[in-house]
Amino acid sequence: MDKAKRYVVFLLVMAGCGGMLFDFGGTIINPAIPYLESLKLYTTKELSHLTSAVVMSAAFAGLFAGTLAEWLGRKKVMLLAALVAALACLPICLMPGYWTFYAGRTLQGIAAGLIGVVVPMYLAECLDAANRGKGAGIFQFMDVVGILFCSLVGVAVVHALGGPNDPATTESAKEAAWKTVFWSSAVPAIVFFLGALGLKESPVWLERKSKGVQASVAAGVAGAPRDSLLQRKYILPFVLAVVILACNQATGCNAIQYFALKMFMDAGLPDTTANLANVALWAVMLGMTAVACTLVDRKGRTFLLKVGTIGMVVADLMAGFVFLSLKEGWLVKSSLSGWLAVVGVSLFIAAFSIGPGVVVWLALSELMPNRIRANGMAIGLFINMMVAYLISDVFLQLVEDWGYGPVLFMLAGFAALYFIAAAFFLPETKGRTLEEIERMWDSK
Repeated sequence: MDKAKRYVVFLLVMAGCGGMLFDFGGTIINPAIPYLESLKLYTTKELSHLTSAVVMSAAFAGLFAGTLAEWLGRKKVMLLAALVAALACLPICLMPGYWTFYAGRTLQGIAAGLIGVVVPMYLAECLDAANRGKGAGIFQFMDVVGILFCSLVGVAVVHALGGPNDPATTESAKEAAWKTVFWSSAVPAIVFFLGALGLKESPVWLERKSKGVQASVAAGVAGAPRDSLLQRKYILPFVLAVVILACNQATGCNAIQYFALKMFMDAGLPDTTANLANVALWAVMLGMTAVACTLVDRKGRTFLLKVGTIGMVVADLMAGFVFLSLKEGWLVKSSLSGWLAVVGVSLFIAAFSIGPGVVVWLALSELMPNRIRANGMAIGLFINMMVAYLISDVFLQLVEDWGYGPVLFMLAGFAALYFIAAAFFLPETKGRTLEEIERMWDSK
């Protein structure tokens, strides 16, 4: 393998580490929630806020990520994100009051927001058309590895310190358990920071910076002119990317991800079994993401989105019916009902992984023309995260008021709207260079 190919492999690996870190901060609270509930440290509303704080801060951080990436460069912003993520566990574990906990979760969200904009942008600018789909796939694949790691941490903690609902588990053990969960969040951050030190800067950014300096000298001003998002030729790709991103989160993918363990326990599985089922869930996601990585550059983006969104609708309806049956007394709460819920949620995760999980990152980076990519991706991710925040923040409260069944039926409706957007409005970008995609918009 020559030097150039070795670097591409290294780049993909490090982008994968960024993907692992992207959702890690948000998902790591998943195995901690049962312990926090058992200790009665926070109310249901406060737990919802602590869970969704990551998404809220990610939304606002992502809004400024594009500007930072244009100012500092892609590499420096990735290093900054890793550093913030590593420091986030300190206020959570060392000063565990509500507001210090919230501050730590906010830092985890800031890191996620920066990564969610900059890493896909960096991949789009560094990889050719033949490898760009693989790059997005690896980003999502390692995102799932991070989620799987979170669930494995949960299993290890239950095994070592006892389950949250086990009468034999002391309060001190429960406190040690949830703090151990959050200390683990520093691991992927440190790995990503060390690896990103070896990355080269984006050639697109270096070229634009060079041209900007030349233009500034010639014109006697502080910077080169930038294109506006409001230009007619940019409105359509920008709006389309935003719609896809908003639909992605409206399906409740983040909320189900955050609360899957709790859903399994509420459906009837005991602590240890629920944690093992949670591991199996993310193993399914990992496997289906790997499949998506092999298909995205062969079958295309729109094909996978259509398959995935149809599957999400079916899965939501199945899982919703299980929980509705429990609520109405048609089904007795037991291990059987718990495993039926696991099947429904697993099908949802599998469908999400084969389509939206991978394709959404390509939509974010490919649909935006070069001259608006930084700001366009920042605004797109902001809207994506705000929708995720709204869904995650109200999920537990809606479940408490309505039950899981109606909530999942509502999410099935959003997934159906996502299918319509993908099937009728999203153009296929498979095999096209970024320049070809931009010319495609010019012709419309």
